[in-house]
Amino acid sequence: MPGPADDSRAPEPAPTVDPIPIRARFERQATGSTWEPLEWRLVAVEPGEPGDPLELRLFRDEAQGYYLNLTSGEPSIFVHWRLESGKPEPIAATLSYDEAARTMDGGETVDRVGMPEEMIAWLAQYVALHYRPESTRKRRGAKPSFMAREEFASMAARESARAGPPADEDSK
Repeated sequence: MPGPADDSRAPEPAPTVDPIPIRARFERQATGSTWEPLEWRLVAVEPGEPGDPLELRLFRDEAQGYYLNLTSGEPSIFVHWRLESGKPEPIAATLSYDEAARTMDGGETVDRVGMPEEMIAWLAQYVALHYRPESTRKRRGAKPSFMAREEFASMAARESARAGPPADEDSK
């Protein structure tokens, strides 16, 4: 008989907002290179229609990536795309700085365009609700391996004095 659900293994909750359909607009632009004089560039992300293949979704486990995007100085919409038959084919879009970075680390093409002000405010509300910074552990001084030998010896002597005499095995 199954026991109560283990919350630590529960699937990520569904997005708390409906997906937003969008369209990515690309243009060919001059590169100034003789090897490849023209290249495709993402120039805009525009509102789409329900059923469009590209959409923005928000997930709680990406809240840190949204926070990083908002605080980057240039909040952006990131579009992952590939060249198919000589034309750009958008694959996915995200507002998460972390997700865009993971995609680029995988060798994929990701371009960005500036995020509209109203979307920045909307994303900031989502981040305020769902982002919790990771707590940082307090460091306790320099690591012994980086201390001068004399400093390490005096620290070891202080630690030994605090610990007191070793426990006698027979007294247990």
